[in-house]
Amino acid sequence: MPPRLLAFDLDGTLLTSDKRLSRANASALNDMARCGAVVVFASGRIGSSMMHYAAGLSCDPALLTLNGAAVFTGAARGSRRVYSAPLAPEFAEALVDHSERADYAVNYYLDGLLYTVRNERTARWNDLYYAQTASAYVLVESLRALRGSAPHKIIFVGDPLVLDKEEHDLRNRWGADLYIVRTWDYYLEFLSPEADKGKGLAVLAKEYGIPLAETAAFGDANNDIPLFKAAHTAIAVKNASPEAKRAATRVSEWTNDEDAVAREWERIKKS
Repeated sequence: MPPRLLAFDLDGTLLTSDKRLSRANASALNDMARCGAVVVFASGRIGSSMMHYAAGLSCDPALLTLNGAAVFTGAARGSRRVYSAPLAPEFAEALVDHSERADYAVNYYLDGLLYTVRNERTARWNDLYYAQTASAYVLVESLRALRGSAPHKIIFVGDPLVLDKEEHDLRNRWGADLYIVRTWDYYLEFLSPEADKGKGLAVLAKEYGIPLAETAAFGDANNDIPLFKAAHTAIAVKNASPEAKRAATRVSEWTNDEDAVAREWERIKKS
């Protein structure tokens, strides 16, 4: 029997490199739903950005947003939030204070909105993130205005070499207290240790009454490794990172630009 719940990373996996949902992959998602499976979008993106890709589908995807920090059922079940794992306010404040004069942008995800500061140091990084995700920003003069809040995620968006140093330093400082993950050369993400795609998958499987033994996951990056560990079948696309490939149960012979999801779905149905 095919899996009853299938979870898909978006960027680098379900989407092409130019951020499109191909006709073949869209058709495959709809076919999964016709076969009775639950389709899950599992991304580091905010929900509003993810929903752009659900608009033309006949299936009803559940949303595992912000790397698993906020998880929602599909619309047919009321788009209910069934899991929430925000950052503790003291860590959010410390990250904002640490980065206030840095030459990178800071994305602050709070209550379904994305806040940032745009100035001469951050503008190109704001634009880079928007070009990749089309996520709408709420611009503020300082993120200190949000002091005391508990965001679901914070991302530093900037030069890879600068983020390399930040990652090294902040892992040494908070590595035991935060989930710190590099999801792209230009992104360094900070979340609660209770937030990852694997935990989100487990919550959704329980919500829909589906054993984890009947789940499958597709991904390409290191933040997909917890998802792979939770799912029964884990498929890394051909363009996946070496670490993601090692964590997968199978590595596809196709990339995200070669409709890997659609091709693997046909293979699953025939097996």
